Amino acid sequence: MNSYYQLPIIVQWLLAILLAGLAIIIIGTWSDLLDKSFLYFPLFLLVIPIGQFAITPIMKLTGVYKYLTPMVLVFGASDKKYDLHNGTSFDYMMLMRNTQPGLPWRKKILSYYMEALLKVIEKIENKELPPTVEVRGSSYFFSDRTAEKLGFDLKKTGAFEILNLMFNIIDLTWTYSLAQGKFSWPNLRNIKTATTTGEKLVKNKPLIQAILKRVS
Repeated sequence: MNSYYQLPIIVQWLLAILLAGLAIIIIGTWSDLLDKSFLYFPLFLLVIPIGQFAITPIMKLTGVYKYLTPMVLVFGASDKKYDLHNGTSFDYMMLMRNTQPGLPWRKKILSYYMEALLKVIEKIENKELPPTVEVRGSSYFFSDRTAEKLGFDLKKTGAFEILNLMFNIIDLTWTYSLAQGKFSWPNLRNIKTATTTGEKLVKNKPLIQAILKRVS
């Protein structure tokens, strides 16, 4: 459980508003600098991760980010498509700060994803989602081998998603490095999109439970 969301709700909202205000100030300052010179454009590499960190609490409290587990979220979800996204740097700070880099880090992230898949299965079993729902995620968060064992089809990640990863290269690099246990530069060309259906997930429920038990 993210300890932030165990604070009194009024404290959560006050801090969330303050952080969101900070994000607005930073983005506004960057915009003003861009008006003076386009040479300030590369600062987006800092502005984006800082902004995403700062807006996380208010996005969660307003329901824009819907968390399946403390580290896996969906937004813009529908009965047709469920895109799984890793948590933000705010979530990493709150949830992973006491986790050793390397294998323990990877196992903890994988456990959050297995729990998220079980949440999706639960929604299907409870008729909250149809078995035809498309479930998607990035193979960056779980290996190609694991994805294929779980019935996911792997395909090349689209240009828009690659661009989004490039904009988040700082966050991607430090989280990837911690997962590897050493500084590592993520190869965006190796990242694939993993897609399956709710029906396949339900069939693979025992395997998902077994993987979760192994890494927990």
